Amino acid sequence: MSDVLDWHHAVADIPDEGIEITREATADERQRIAESLDLLACASLIVRYGIKPRGSGHYRLAGTLTARVEQSCVVTLEPLTNDISESFSVDFWPENALPAQAGGLIDVHDEPDMEPIADDQIDAGRIIFECFANGIDLFPRKPGAAFEAPEPAPEKTEGPFAALARMRQKR
Repeated sequence: MSDVLDWHHAVADIPDEGIEITREATADERQRIAESLDLLACASLIVRYGIKPRGSGHYRLAGTLTARVEQSCVVTLEPLTNDISESFSVDFWPENALPAQAGGLIDVHDEPDMEPIADDQIDAGRIIFECFANGIDLFPRKPGAAFEAPEPAPEKTEGPFAALARMRQKR
């Protein structure tokens, strides 16, 4: 999803003490986000994050994002504004140094998030986009809006072929 938020950092540009960044998505980036996630609009996206070296070519990307999105209410289909606030923390490793996954069942909460460093670039945009997508309310509903099932149709005493059945009986 790097094409949605093309926010990369070359590992050669990251000093030993790391970098701290505050970034606000442009109108074009917000439009791409809205289109990618089928939102009515993405009014704002502000991200604060840091990238710090962890030794042996490993880096930690950690930060928070806040956003305001406009979605359709699942009940009334009216526009609805929602705020998103998420945090993220991911370790980046050189592609050839990523540990192999062990076989069997694993608890995803026990394993740190690890991503490859591809072409000596840390793809912060993809991680931020995924975090943003995870924070969206999948079933947004206006306060007080409730789905009411339609009244069942009254039972017909005769089916659609009742007249044909009577004609057949007269023969």
